Amino acid sequence: MARELAGNPDSPASLKIMSAVNQAMAPRAQAADQVVLALEAQLLEDGAQQRAAVQAAIQCWERECGVQMESSVLEDLTKSARSRIERSRRQPPSMDSILTSRPQTTDTGYRLGVHLEGLEGTWHRLWGMICLVFGFDDDIATDTGVATVRAQFEKLLGRSMSPQEWDALVAHAKNHHETVVKPTLGSPDGDKS
Repeated sequence: MARELAGNPDSPASLKIMSAVNQAMAPRAQAADQVVLALEAQLLEDGAQQRAAVQAAIQCWERECGVQMESSVLEDLTKSARSRIERSRRQPPSMDSILTSRPQTTDTGYRLGVHLEGLEGTWHRLWGMICLVFGFDDDIATDTGVATVRAQFEKLLGRSMSPQEWDALVAHAKNHHETVVKPTLGSPDGDKS
């Protein structure tokens, strides 16, 4: 198998080998992701229920992997959970959490971090513009930048945002500005952000 993979990585045999390896590893990867998700929940709100969920996820991982989880593995998974929390703090809310309906499209360029175009990228730009305006004068209704990006987003969405959807997006952006952006700007190294 190793010779085939090294010598002919694009051959049908190599592709079958990689597919089999990926299939065999998938349950372990899912178990590790379950631990990370449980750790995220615990890091956000520590309580008996969250600790029990972490222990249950660890036991599932141990059953799947056939070994007891070492502290170094748990530390790595905890770092992954912290990293995911930090990343999500810097991101707009998911469209599904705010919009009542949206086209079933994928924005591969956005997901790969290549651009901020397409439906998801424009959603991110709209949220970012609203956050930015809160840093200056809090007047979302009259800001031309917000109006321009909102029009671009609604064109891609194929409809206007409802007042409830708009209010929810603005509330999320304002909360992000108040809890993430503003404290960073007030810190001694805020100019580095």
